[in-house]
This record gives sequence, structure tokens and C-alpha cells, in this order.
Amino acid sequence: MLTITDYILGSVGFEIPTSALSVILHNRGVAEGTDVSTLSTRTKELCVADALKWGVTMVSGTKRIEDKDADWSHAETIGTLLASDKSLWKKMADEIYVKYGESKISIGFKIHSL
Repeated sequence: MLTITDYILGSVGFEIPTSALSVILHNRGVAEGTDVSTLSTRTKELCVADALKWGVTMVSGTKRIEDKDADWSHAETIGTLLASDKSLWKKMADEIYVKYGESKISIGFKIHSL
């Protein structure tokens, strides 16, 4: 069985914390652990779009992890997130949102005069 969580994670090219996945599923009215074969294509695609939207909010740059213990140390750099990555994810999400009549991702704000 493929769960909706595994489907989402397999559809995007980045890690998503469990807390963010829980919010995405809650907002779409999907229970965690749901068998993806029981969901409509619309629901699956919109969950993926929401995950891509979440990815657009991640901080750009390189993530570095360091561990130290007495004389032992280890450092690891995990990928670089570029603005072009976020732009692509936004475009992919917006295409799904438009397909199903939802609003595109809005980044920033607009000032309207009275």
C-alpha cells in the first residue's frame, strides 16, 4: 500500500517535516496513512501542489550539520536550495492550482490605494 504521505514525498524533490505534512493533509481533509489508491487524482495533485508551496517557503542556502564528541567530529553539507528551485516549484504548484480552479501562490503583498 502506498500512503498519501509516501506519495507526496515521492513526488517532490525535498524533505518535508511530519508537522508540515500533517497540516497539508488536514487542510485537504485527508487522513494521515490514507491509501493513495482511494483518493481522486484531484486530491493527490492538490496535496502535491501544497507540498511544493510549502517548499517555496523554505530558507534558501546550504544546510550544514556538525557533530562533535571528544576527539571525534563530523561535518556534512546537505544540498543547496536556490531561488531557481523555488521558482520551478512555484510554477509547478500554480499549474496544478489553475487546473483545479484554485488561486495561484501569492508571494508578498500589494498596496491598494483608496
